[in-house]
Amino acid sequence: MYSRINAVLSIMIIFLLISCSQDTVNTEVYGDIEGVVIDAKTDEPIRSASIATSPGTVAILTEDDGSFYIDDVPTGNYNITARKDGYSNASVSVAVRESRVATASITMRPTDEDTSASTDDLEANVTSWFNRADGDSMFVDVEYSVSNIGADADIDDYEVYFEIKTDSVSFFYDVAGTDLKKGQKRFREFSKYIYTATATDVVVLETWVKE
Repeated sequence: MYSRINAVLSIMIIFLLISCSQDTVNTEVYGDIEGVVIDAKTDEPIRSASIATSPGTVAILTEDDGSFYIDDVPTGNYNITARKDGYSNASVSVAVRESRVATASITMRPTDEDTSASTDDLEANVTSWFNRADGDSMFVDVEYSVSNIGADADIDDYEVYFEIKTDSVSFFYDVAGTDLKKGQKRFREFSKYIYTATATDVVVLETWVKE
């Protein structure tokens, strides 16, 4: 009698343990990831780009419109990397939340794109100037700024050409500089001897950048 009761109790305990174990295994929750891959130069979608995640899920290719979709992704933080011949690899990070869709926009830059600096990347402005007399001689003191407004490259060498207008003739002056990092702005100054003339204006004529 007692042995039969013990057997029944043992079976019930085993059943409860199995049920608890199954509940524990099935607690993982999921979300989805959707995104698009874009050409940085043309803003056009990139088709057939390889998409992979870290931690790993699946590896897929983008559609004709550059889009991709990964479903049933365990919740957590992921790095998504896009790869395609002719482009530099590009990655973004997303957070996948339960029953939600995380979005990713990946911009890829062509490997043959010219990223050297150009004249358009250099901005020069006269910030102030004034006439200064020294005995019978006249000088104009000029303060100016130079900025690398380009987004892709540092400027190794540059020149700025100024015109100094006076009440009689124009004078010209040029300055040279090096190693202007992208986004960097510098303030500089110079003095120009203009004999006995009086300056009426100082302007930047043009700029030059070594490409």
